Amino acid sequence: MTENLIKSKARVQHHGEVFTPNWMVKKMLAEPSIKAKLNDLHATFLEPSAGEGAFLVEILNQKLDYVDKISSKTNWTVNALWALMSVYGIELLQDNLIVARSRMIEVVAKHYKRVLKKDLSHRTDFYKATNFVIKTNIVQGNSLTYKNHAKQLIQFSDWQPIDSKQVKRETFTFKSMFDGSDDGQIDEQLDLFNLDEPSSTIEYAICPVTKIYKEEKTK
Repeated sequence: MTENLIKSKARVQHHGEVFTPNWMVKKMLAEPSIKAKLNDLHATFLEPSAGEGAFLVEILNQKLDYVDKISSKTNWTVNALWALMSVYGIELLQDNLIVARSRMIEVVAKHYKRVLKKDLSHRTDFYKATNFVIKTNIVQGNSLTYKNHAKQLIQFSDWQPIDSKQVKRETFTFKSMFDGSDDGQIDEQLDLFNLDEPSSTIEYAICPVTKIYKEEKTK
């Protein structure tokens, strides 16, 4: 089938919106150094112009392929959440954002059913954690201005493993990744968490990975 790479001429003119074809996404992710990161639960990926999630969905799908290989039924959900926590995205247009998030949940549900042999229930901690992480990691904003539609700095969360089942969440701004630069220019490729001054403003409590959606604060 032929992919539809544009939604309208107006969107191309106003936003430069042209989607990346699936064959190109897969070819780019097949590069050996990137493939190695896809087989690492905690190696981070950031898509600064996510669109409807072509890269996000394929990255997550391949990461979960790896999770499927290394996990048993007892630890699959935790490993799947670690993989999900490593995928980040920014999208300017709200309709695209909704689609990208939905597609990512569908990928998780597909792998869940494949491994655990049952449908993913919305009532489970795993679903609630999955939905929460996707909404926290895949956000609305303009990666050139570092701000969202509310004119606030785009914020992300760094999910630090405490052990194989517990996580410590810290927040930082997207802008802080660029060493405080205001011109929006990137002089070199930056690691997602190579930050000199994390801008954490909320102290979250260490908690089980599957309970992250409760957003418990430190006392």
